[in-house]
Amino acid sequence: MNLKMELPKVISISKDPISSLYHWCIGLLPVLCLCNTPFLDISLGTVLLILFAPYVLIRMLPGFKLNKNKVSLFPFLLLYAYIVYRTDGNTARVVLCIMAVIHIFGAIHGVINIEKIRWILEWFAILNTILVIVQVLSYYGLHMRIQYIPQGIIHRDFAESYVFLSSSGLYRPSALFLEPAHYSQYCCFALISALFPIKGKANLKRAAAIALGCVMTTSGMGIMVTFGICAWYIVFDKTSKGMKIISILKWIPVVAIAMIILLQVPFVQTALQRVFSSVDGYNAIQGRTGNWDNAIGTMQGRDLWLGYGDSAKYPYYLAGLADTIYKYGIIGVALELLCFLYLLTKRFKNFECCYFVVFILLYCVAHLTSVYVQVFNYSILIASIFNSKLKSSN
Repeated sequence: MNLKMELPKVISISKDPISSLYHWCIGLLPVLCLCNTPFLDISLGTVLLILFAPYVLIRMLPGFKLNKNKVSLFPFLLLYAYIVYRTDGNTARVVLCIMAVIHIFGAIHGVINIEKIRWILEWFAILNTILVIVQVLSYYGLHMRIQYIPQGIIHRDFAESYVFLSSSGLYRPSALFLEPAHYSQYCCFALISALFPIKGKANLKRAAAIALGCVMTTSGMGIMVTFGICAWYIVFDKTSKGMKIISILKWIPVVAIAMIILLQVPFVQTALQRVFSSVDGYNAIQGRTGNWDNAIGTMQGRDLWLGYGDSAKYPYYLAGLADTIYKYGIIGVALELLCFLYLLTKRFKNFECCYFVVFILLYCVAHLTSVYVQVFNYSILIASIFNSKLKSSN
């Protein structure tokens, strides 16, 4: 494979180095937040959001006028005001919520260039595909485990999620991410970006490279979401109904042949069994929903509506929806969904729509609840929705 053909074409380099650094900060925020800041014992994500807050505020000042073409900050203010209310005075969490509001407000006022962010997403996803391939070849060819990120630099809030081992007889690489599911939760959005570009046709080579990495991690969730996004592209990317039907029909034999070949590979068989059946007593779907009843099934009254508070931690894994109910109650879930539903009313195109649907699905079965992930997703959606309206000199 000619790797040069897989890498995204570099967009024009900004003359403002701070702007470039800020875009890398937002584009890699779900990864940067995992690292600990030396001597401070707080997430690097928090430090970066604080450091770039003055830059965002300064960039907003020249055109600080609200109008009907811009997104209202009100739904996001409600969400983060409520989270602050449920933090029980945790200063670090209060500061993080304030930073989230500042950066989302910056996205509303055009501080973020969506082309730069999407380039970073796709470049980073392809880089991780290469790193995963190296991990797999090293493990099966040389019987060596390559660990790119030392466990010692992972922040304590995420240390329990750090996985670097075999599971159900499978080696599960994750490159620069905590674990395979975390890898897929990030890279699936890069896949959507490659399939639904801002202009022009989909870059199928780039998309294939990104999808390959998601599948090779053996993440059951990643495999399902990857195939779902590709199916979305096949069904909805064409304009005429006739072309849609032709497009679907021509892919059926290709997919059928590919599945027949892949199902003969033990690696793929085991990976699929982890999702739909059981391997060594483990089922991926049950693993993500099995604790729901114990955690939130007995919640009633005030606890059900308001949750147990931001500092409450269930001792076992909870997916995003259940975790939000556990900490912030039904009100917290309603405010979270209100933000996305509000954005969805602004524009209904394939990139935003597919992004929204995938986020909601992952929110239900994955752990997309951290403030860092929220800032990342809201910033991308807002910048994409208003790409043609918000003018930036980035």
